[in-house]
Amino acid sequence: MTSKGTEKTLQKLKKSVEDGNHYEAHQMYRTVARRYTKQEKYRDVIELLHSGAVSLLKAKQSGSGSDLAVYMIETYKLANTPVTEESLDRVAELLELYPSEEPGRKPFINNAMNWSRKNGNNEMGDPELHNFVGTIQYHEGSYSEAEKHLLFGTEESAQLLGDLEYDWSLKETSITKGVFIARAIMQLLAMKNIHYANLAFTAFANRLDASEKIGAVPYKPAPADDHVNIPIYQDSLINFSQLLILTAQRDGADHFRSLKSKYSPAWSKENGFDFDEALSDFGLVFFNIQKPRNQGNVLQDLMSNLFGGPAPAAGGSRRVTAPSSTGTELD
Repeated sequence: MTSKGTEKTLQKLKKSVEDGNHYEAHQMYRTVARRYTKQEKYRDVIELLHSGAVSLLKAKQSGSGSDLAVYMIETYKLANTPVTEESLDRVAELLELYPSEEPGRKPFINNAMNWSRKNGNNEMGDPELHNFVGTIQYHEGSYSEAEKHLLFGTEESAQLLGDLEYDWSLKETSITKGVFIARAIMQLLAMKNIHYANLAFTAFANRLDASEKIGAVPYKPAPADDHVNIPIYQDSLINFSQLLILTAQRDGADHFRSLKSKYSPAWSKENGFDFDEALSDFGLVFFNIQKPRNQGNVLQDLMSNLFGGPAPAAGGSRRVTAPSSTGTELD
């Protein structure tokens, strides 16, 4: 809770914004924030800057509002503010107010993500924050940016990722649908997120037309299990994605080598994604098959795109128990 003096200042500055004195209010917010920071009254600084950013963004003063929003995140870092529902809610409220075209939104997102990495429980950034950002960008049609965040999000993110890859495939018709879901599945599996890969694949497959399925084959998830029928698709990389998930759920190093050999003609460096490198990451993570020395790391590349730095070791973010298996022996 803010002090009485701070509350009075908040009301005065809010009134200044409402009266159209945007520049003066913006400068006063910064002046008061600096004074409170010197006094180490970080809670008051955060409340002040959040209130100011909200008021200015609502007044369509996105540049000034963005400046205060970034200042708030810098104060989060200075005060070592933990990632809590309250601190995340402030960030989410501001993100909802940002116009998509505001140049300051990306620095705000980057700063918020870096704060959540250092002050939260996840080295990849807070999953709820990734989900919130990715969802906004998905609905704006910014599929490439949204994908980067949904890969590190929640169960909801994984399902939305499947929808995103399908929608993206409709937009980029020169590339087969299977390329999109295969790229997402391999990146999730590089982080050992088998459950999330299943969720993404299921969401994607549910969007496919019946005409894109050409039959079903029997599959035994384990030697003692009964056979189940799983669908097969016209697009070989959709079949490949399903098989890769199944391979991750069993001790199938030999099956993986066979899978890689069989499907290698179906891919290339599509849409800026190196499938061979991703498959090598998969083999290392699940079967300790060493990679060629000249190859990079898909997870590190993704983290570099997001944060400009290296990633933690593969599998270090979250390990989720896999659900029931769903298929093999596909063309």
